[in-house]
This record gives sequence, C-alpha cells and structure tokens, in this order.
Amino acid sequence: MRSRDILSSAFAFALAALEIWHSPAAFAQRVILSENFQSDTPDTVPASANFTSKGCVPFVNCATDPAKIVVTGGTFPDPFGPGNKSLVFHNPNSAAQAAITWTAAFQDDPTTFRNGTIDFDMWMEKPLPVLGQPGGKFWSFLDVRAGYGGPDRNRVSTVNDVTVWPNFRVQNLFGVPEPLEQVVDAGGRFSVGFETTFTDGAADIFGPDELVHVRLEISGTPGAESYVIKVNNTPINWLQNGESSSPWVPDAPGINVLSFLTDASAFFSGGASNVYLDNLVVINNDLPPLPSLLGNYNNNNSVDAADYTVWRDNVGLTTTLPNDAIGGTIGQPHYLQWSNNFGNSNSSAAATSIPEPATWVGVSLLMLVTIGRRQSRS
Repeated sequence: MRSRDILSSAFAFALAALEIWHSPAAFAQRVILSENFQSDTPDTVPASANFTSKGCVPFVNCATDPAKIVVTGGTFPDPFGPGNKSLVFHNPNSAAQAAITWTAAFQDDPTTFRNGTIDFDMWMEKPLPVLGQPGGKFWSFLDVRAGYGGPDRNRVSTVNDVTVWPNFRVQNLFGVPEPLEQVVDAGGRFSVGFETTFTDGAADIFGPDELVHVRLEISGTPGAESYVIKVNNTPINWLQNGESSSPWVPDAPGINVLSFLTDASAFFSGGASNVYLDNLVVINNDLPPLPSLLGNYNNNNSVDAADYTVWRDNVGLTTTLPNDAIGGTIGQPHYLQWSNNFGNSNSSAAATSIPEPATWVGVSLLMLVTIGRRQSRS
C-alpha cells in the first residue's frame, strides 16, 4: 500500500472514532430504575423508594384507617400471581392520600433526562357498586407524576406548579353498569385544567380487574418537547384534537423525580379501590448504558444480598432474570453466578469498560505518526 493511502486510512479511522463517540448512538438506553419488589419485605415500603407520605384533606377529619402504600404478600394478597410481590395503593376513605416518590435513580440536574421511557404494570380493582354506603368506593385511581425539583423533592405537586409534566391519571370511574375507564392528563395542558385524554367505555383496551401496562414515551426534541401515553401498547389519543402527542409544560427542563399518588377526594363517600403497581422500569436515553453485572438479579447496578433474595425466590422456576448469562431453570449455577460476582458494582465494572474517546483518538494519531515515520525512512 502506498504511503498516502496508509496515512489516509489511518486519518479516516481517527475521524471515525470521533464521529462514533459524538454520535447519538453512542448514548443508548440506560435503565436507571428497575423495581419488581421481589426482594422487599411484605407490608413494608420498598427499599428503593426515597420518600413516602400520608395525609388527609385539610377540611375533613382524618380517618382511623389511614392510607397505605406497601409491598404485597402479607396483609394484601397479590393479584399478579402466586408468589409475586407488587406495590399496593390502599386508600380506604375519601379523606386520605398517600404518595411514594423515587429521586435517587435520577440525576439532580433534570436536563440529563429529556428522552426516555417510564413503564409499569398495574391492576385496578373494580369500584364497589354502592355509593353512599359503608365501604363504597368511587373509583380505582392512580396519579402518576413526572417532573423536576430540588434536592428535597419528596413529591411532585400540582398546586400552582407549572413545573409538573406530565401529570396523568389512570382511573376507573363508577356511575355506569360497568366502571368507565379513563386516562386524564394535566401535564402540558395544565393551564386549562384536567382534560380527559381517553375514555374506554367498552373496555376495549383496559378495565378493572385486568392487567394493564402503561408506558410513557418522553421526547425532548428542542422546540418540540412532547410525550405519548400508551396503555397496553396502544397510544392514548386526546379527545380534544385526536392526537396522541402532548406538549411539555413550557420551559420544563427535564425529569429528576417520579411520584405515584392515591386519591384524596373528600367530595365522594368512599375512597379509591386498591390499585397495584409492578415491574416499574425507567430508561434514560440521554445517558450511556452501564456495563452488565452478572448476578445483579434486581438490576440495581450492584451485586449484593438483595440479588440473593431474588435468586432464592425464583429457585425452581423457568424464568428470565436480569443480568443472567445462564438462563433456563433457576438453580445452583445461578447461585454461583451471583456469589462469584458478589460485591461488584457499576463503579468497579466501569474500570474495565471501553476506553475513553481520547484514548481511541490518541491511538489513531499515534498510528498516523508511526506510519508516517516508517514510510519516510523507506
């Protein structure tokens, strides 16, 4: 090969290294939160949550039976299947409200999460049919709020707070022979108040006592920031304009907090029927993926005792665990995979990850110099 061709090829390689590093493809999906509650203790708040709170509507006396948000398997049976654990939102009266919030999974700077997804499974109990009588429930209700705030962001508020986006509710309303399913949005359209995004009167997509999968797709395209809500993989269209894409609140920078809340509706005789949450996964497409950690069965970026609990709860089952290179029926090989990697975390694994971009470019430039010297000598 001629000297000019060799130099040209090496220089092209250096440029390609820079191009790959700065290409958006270099920053693929990073799972920042993956919670299936299997390693948590029943009747307790999940360990991964950062804040929980319980309160009452100010002008209503607080009831003796407070709202609860706890892991199932104890007082509350799990609707997703035998041996499964999920999170139950129990709101026994109209005055109570409970909230749970995740913040540690996010960067403090909300601009680091402008593109990504929030997924979860839910199960909404059918509201009890007799309003005005003891135990009557008006609806099943889950308020989902993604937004941003400071270090003490223990929940996302919607009171005179234009920083909230999106805030949407998935609910079953009582008042017809069968509950009326709705998705209500108060995010990008907050200035006009709550708007019904979708009404599923015939239960074509979802209904009470059914497994429902909710997905929020977030797009931070400058000047056209938007999000789409999907229920069971079907985009929810706005009744007002027939579109599925909804704008962010003006000037919203991104996400650094995620909250789920129960109902607090003092205008109704009863509170909300139980709602169950499971398989919560948050993916930030603006961060590079972390190295895989074998044995990290709860996908929390660290191989620790919690992963042993996941292994123990799945022994004998043919299932797929995160960060498992073995597959098949869970057994002794999966235990050894965990024990051999115990103590590893993404901070230590990162030390053996791909070189920094400067390293690639430096190697390429060194190739240029070396080839040039050899060619000049010849």
